[in-house]
Amino acid sequence: MEEEVKQKYIDAGLVVQEARKKAREIAEPGENLGDIAENIEDLIHNEGLEPAFPVNLSINDEAAHYSPGVNEKRVLNDTDVLKIDIGAHKDGYIADTALTVNNSGEHKEMIKAVDEVLEKALNFIEPGITIGELGTFIENQVPQKYNVVRNLTGHYIDRYAQHAGVSIPNIANANTHVIQEGDAFAVEPFLTTGSGKIKNGKKGNIYIRKEGKVRGRTERQVLKKIGGFQGLPFSSRWLNMSPREQLALKKLVSANAVKHYPVLKEVEGGIVVQSEHTVLVGVDDGKNIVTTKS
Repeated sequence: MEEEVKQKYIDAGLVVQEARKKAREIAEPGENLGDIAENIEDLIHNEGLEPAFPVNLSINDEAAHYSPGVNEKRVLNDTDVLKIDIGAHKDGYIADTALTVNNSGEHKEMIKAVDEVLEKALNFIEPGITIGELGTFIENQVPQKYNVVRNLTGHYIDRYAQHAGVSIPNIANANTHVIQEGDAFAVEPFLTTGSGKIKNGKKGNIYIRKEGKVRGRTERQVLKKIGGFQGLPFSSRWLNMSPREQLALKKLVSANAVKHYPVLKEVEGGIVVQSEHTVLVGVDDGKNIVTTKS
C-alpha cells in the first residue's frame, strides 16, 4: 500500500473515531433519529471529509440499513438496542465502523460479547491466513447463549467502494482467499438472540446508483445530484428534493438506475448487536493498523 493511500485511510479513521464518540454522547432516549444521524454526518463534514454512506441507525431486530428519512418521526427509547454504523472517506478511502448502545443497560452483556468477539478477531488477523480461517475463528469466539448472524458479513474496502468484492463471513467457511499485507477491510460480527438469519424488511432511506438509464428531464436532474456521491450509497435526506424530484427518484428505482436498500431484520425478531472496525493489514512494519479504533 502506498504511503499516501495509507495516510488517507488513517485520516478517515481519525474522523470516524470522533464520530463514534459523538454518537455515544447524543444517542440518548427521546432523541429523534434524524437529529442523531445528521449530527454525526455534520461532524464528518466539519472535519473536511464526506460520509461514505448514510449513518445507519438500526433498532432491536433491525440488523442494518435503517437510515432516517426526510422529516423523520422515530425517536430513541430507553430500552432500544441501537446499532450505529458510520463511514467516512477521504478522496474515496473509507473508514467504516459500528457500535451498539442500549441506555437501559438490559443488553450490556450481549454488547460486551460482540465487542469482545471483534477484538479477538482483530488480534487474530495477519497476512497469510485465509478468509475461511478467519470466519471459523470468529464463530468459535461467540458465546453459546447467542447466535452469530450467518448471512451478514464483513467486507473488503477499496477506493469509492465500501464493499469491494470479497466478503468476510463470521462463520466457518471454505473460502481459500488469502489475506495479504496491504489489504483493507472491515470486520463486522453481528450477534442475535434469534435464529441467526436476516431477511429483507421494508425499504429504508438508503440508495445507490446502478447502471439503468432514463430519459426524463427531472430524472436526469436527480441523477446529476446523485453523481456527486461517486458511486457510494446516499440518503434521500441529502438530495433536498422537490416533490417532482421525489417522484423522479421512485422512477429511477423502477428503471433500475438506482437501487433502494431494504432494512435488514432478524427472521425471528431477535435482538441484534453489531461491532465493526476497519483494519489495514501489515502496513505498519508488518503490524496491522485499526483505523477506526482509538
